Amino acid sequence: MGIAFNAVWLGRATAGLSVGLVVAYLLWLFWRWQGCRERILWLYLLSLGLFCLHFSEEYLTRFYIDFPGLFGIQWSGRRFLVFNLVWLVVFALSAVGVYCERSEAYVIVIFFALFGGVLNGLSHITLSLLEWRYFPGTVTAPFMLASGIFLLHRLRTPKLGEA
Repeated sequence: MGIAFNAVWLGRATAGLSVGLVVAYLLWLFWRWQGCRERILWLYLLSLGLFCLHFSEEYLTRFYIDFPGLFGIQWSGRRFLVFNLVWLVVFALSAVGVYCERSEAYVIVIFFALFGGVLNGLSHITLSLLEWRYFPGTVTAPFMLASGIFLLHRLRTPKLGEA
């Protein structure tokens, strides 16, 4: 459903996110990850707060104009807003799933950490460097990068005393 939503709502510029959903699902299936709400939930909620800050920066600085322009397409501010709010609801529901200790909720947590955090942060920084200017979203991008790295670390590292 996420892949179809991405494709229909914002088109080919979201192809990386759709690939990310497949990668997250495969990592969830085959990766040795640690699903422990005590180790993940507070950090995930903090990361979602940073996502709200990051998304606000993107919206206010018109990311929805600059980024799709790289693909020769256009998004409206409203479309971009709805897209991000829908994903925020999905992320919030996955946090509820983590709280309820539902294993499948971690597919979205892994997706958020890897693509919403690490790759999102790196892509904003890279675009700013390549274009030699501020690219919308770059101020908060390092926070997304760091939160993604911390989440991935927590997902991969067992608690002390576990092997």
